[in-house]
Parts: sequence; structure tokens; C-alpha cells
Amino acid sequence: MKRINWVTAVFLLSTPVGAVIWGGFHIHEYGVSLAEVVFFVVYLVITSMSITAGYHRLFSHRAYEAGSLVRGLYLLFGAATFQDSALAWSADHRSHHQNIDTEGDPYNVRRGFLWAHIGWLLVTDHIEKRRTTVPDLEADWMVVAQDRYYDPLALFMCFGVPFLVGLAFGDPWGFLLWGGLIRVVVGHHSTFLVNSLAHTLGHRPYEPAFSARDSIVTAVLTFGEGYHNFHHRFASDYRNGVRRYQWDPTKWLIRSLEKMGLVSNLRRVPRERIVLARMRSDEHRLLERARECSQDAVESVQAQLAEISTAVESAVSRLGELEREFVRVRENAAGVSRERLTQLRADLGAARKEFREAWRRWTRELARLPENLVPTPAVG
Repeated sequence: MKRINWVTAVFLLSTPVGAVIWGGFHIHEYGVSLAEVVFFVVYLVITSMSITAGYHRLFSHRAYEAGSLVRGLYLLFGAATFQDSALAWSADHRSHHQNIDTEGDPYNVRRGFLWAHIGWLLVTDHIEKRRTTVPDLEADWMVVAQDRYYDPLALFMCFGVPFLVGLAFGDPWGFLLWGGLIRVVVGHHSTFLVNSLAHTLGHRPYEPAFSARDSIVTAVLTFGEGYHNFHHRFASDYRNGVRRYQWDPTKWLIRSLEKMGLVSNLRRVPRERIVLARMRSDEHRLLERARECSQDAVESVQAQLAEISTAVESAVSRLGELEREFVRVRENAAGVSRERLTQLRADLGAARKEFREAWRRWTRELARLPENLVPTPAVG
């Protein structure tokens, strides 16, 4: 039998009410200052990305490595979100990935949008399952210390810091309202959207079996966490938005930290695996439409898909090998001749062109093939 987690329930349900009542009164009496808005935005970005880049991609998935300074900052500002310690947060999140869409999933969206968004936090049945998935984090003294002293640390970082900064600007209560209460409510529900909206809105280009979906809308609302189908298919990748143009500020932050020498060993899934997953997902959706079609039509479509996919796999495999070779050569450029670099760039250009042409053919055929899938007439 599920029991209500009263402390969490009261906090999560009272903070939005408090933000509306206090916020309405404060704005009516004192208005909104530019300093309050700037602090709200800056502190929201810092604390929220301590969750996305820190709690999520570093601690939960080990998608890259970070030194003590970066880990410490993530733990410090992550506490300001009032989303529990990195240890507990990561334990729940790893359980979610291991048991997605099943009863073992703490925020299983199949139990309803509201359950995945906030309902699961209001009961205690998931708490007993924590810690079994995080032995690596329990060996990290900084993570353990944050977990041990989480309550006073969270109170200070969430409410103490905005109040003290506000004192310096002569507006402690306004900064506490915007940088403390309103920020924590907005931060909560932007994070919660990853569990609810990212499993409801969008498409599934990499793994149709998961409820997780890719959506630019969710990505914008969650600092880049909205390419969720990709993430569940390739959870160890430091990117969620794998394409360069996709909105993923968390990816850009991690990459910037790498350029500054503060993080290292960013894990990237090879292009070949990503393309292969995309093709298998495309093929699955097409064949799902063929269930009621004649066997001859299905076999014809499968044969055409096999022929085209072989060409794509060959092209992307060659491109991946050349890209990795180019990285190795560039890292040891001192011992490489200019002619070798020129030839490698030319080979890369040709391989990219070959892959683009193969992929365009794949997408064209996917659009055309359903014309051949004529449903078998019903008997009688």
C-alpha cells in the first residue's frame, strides 16, 4: 500500500500556491525590478543546468568525466533546485532507464501524465528502491557529503543565497521571491516535464518501443532534454540533441567546459550506430503498416529496404572510420605530412557526399514504398 510522503507533498503543492499569492502581492505593491528578473533568469539557468549537465548527464549516466571543481559546483547549485540529492536523484533515474514503461519505472508514464509529472513524488513506495543502482556514486565522497548534509545545504542555496544577494541590492524580499520561490517552482516543473511531456509529445525516430519522444517543444522548455527518444536509446551519450542545430544548451555547456579543460572524455555514440537505429526504427514503422497487406507486397518492400539499407550502412561505416582517423591524425598533426591531411580531407568530403546521397535515397524510398502496401481484401 502506498503511503503519502507528507513532507514532499506539502512542499511541492504549497510552493506554487505561495508563489502565486506572494508574487501577486509583491508585484502589486512594489512592481518588478530589472535586477530581480536578471537574478531570477541567471539563477534559474545555473541551478537547472546543474541538474541537466550534473545530476543527469554526469552523475546518472557518466556521459563524461569532471574534476572536483565542476562536480562540486553541480552538487552545490543542484541542491538549490530542491530535487533531492544527486545520489537519490540518480538512483531514481537509473531505475527509470532500467525499467522504462514497466511497474519498476518510478515515473512510469503509462500510469498517467500527472503520475509521471509529479504524482510519483508524493508517495513513498519508490524511496525504498533507492541506492541499489548507485554504488559508483556512493564511492564519491563529494556526492556522499551532499547527500548527508542535503537539507541545510538545499535551504541555504535555495533561499539563503537569493536573500543575501538581495541584501546587497537593497531588495532581499524581492530577490527571495524571484530567485528563491518562483525560481524553484519553475525549475521543478521544467524538470518534471522530462518525465511527463517528453514521454507524451513528439516522435520516436530511434526506438519505437519506448514511450520516450523527441520534441523541440520539450527541448526548449527543459534546457535541451527534449530529444528523449534519442536519449533513451543512447543514454551514455553526453548529447541529447545529436545534430548540431538541435536546441541543447546542456550539450553546449559540456562542450564549452571541455574546451576550457574542466571536463574530459565526452562519450559520443558512433554515427554508424545512430544511423542504424534510425533505419531500424523507420523500417519497423513501415512494416507495422504492412500487417494487413499481402505477403508478396511485404516481401517486396522488405527486399527493397534491405538493398537500400546495405548501401547506407556501407556509406556511413566508411564515413565513421574516416572521421575517427581524421581526429587521430589531427591530434598528432606534428608527425603528419600536409599531403596526408589534404588527402584525408578529400576522402572525408567524398564519404560525406556518398552518405548524403545514400540517406536521401533511403528517405525517398520510405516515402514511396507505402504505395505498394495494399491491404488484403477482407474475406466475405
